Amino acid sequence: MAPAPPAVEPVAAPAPVEAKPAAPSIHDVCFEMCDKVKAKCPKSAFEACRVNCSKYESPGEGCEDTARKALTCARDAADLVCANVAPESCAKPFRQLSACSSGQKPSAETAPVAAGLPPGFSLYESAPEGIHAPMPQGVAPGENGVVATVKNADGAVYSIRKLPRPEGKLNEKVFLKLGMNLFGRCSDKMKMQGMVDKPGRTSINYTTRCPDGSEEQGLFWATDKALFVASVKGQAGKLGPTEAFLYGFEAK
Repeated sequence: MAPAPPAVEPVAAPAPVEAKPAAPSIHDVCFEMCDKVKAKCPKSAFEACRVNCSKYESPGEGCEDTARKALTCARDAADLVCANVAPESCAKPFRQLSACSSGQKPSAETAPVAAGLPPGFSLYESAPEGIHAPMPQGVAPGENGVVATVKNADGAVYSIRKLPRPEGKLNEKVFLKLGMNLFGRCSDKMKMQGMVDKPGRTSINYTTRCPDGSEEQGLFWATDKALFVASVKGQAGKLGPTEAFLYGFEAK
């Protein structure tokens, strides 16, 4: 009689790999934020919020996660307001979104100033003006309202300008008109993002691109008494660590 064939042990099927849940769409997160607005604000604020969501749905290549993070912060923020501005607690992620949309990628420069300044930078302070910001070393006063100015190694100009504060309530339209007056043809492609409105401070980030190919990244910062414009202008791709400068700027 032929020997019995060896027993074959059953092979366990591989455990199924659980697929990671897909990240919510920017559209969905923004509408969820607007639902929070609807719960405590007039209907007009809710409708304006939903219209504004279209600004975030095409944030630029590689910026989707940054946009989602900023909107998620706003959606969950206790200080979410009815006006179409970023909550104060979410100012940093909205500034990061503005930087990313203008071509900058997240880097160590987004860390708090206390964690260290970029090479060649020092903390500029002006007690009479009540301002401070990390800037390349060698800062000097300028002309026509320029409180401080300096060039970096690649020739980009970092500057802080002081202007009269526009009268009345400040909003994106007011800043847009101001930018058109200040930048001329360079304002044709100006973008604004990350507005913060709170007692004693209204600010918004902006980017511009000039017909000659140069670009500018900056920040309008209005106090109760004055308007400061912190800006970096130079050749595209050679502006230097603008995030450290713009995220670190403060005026009182």
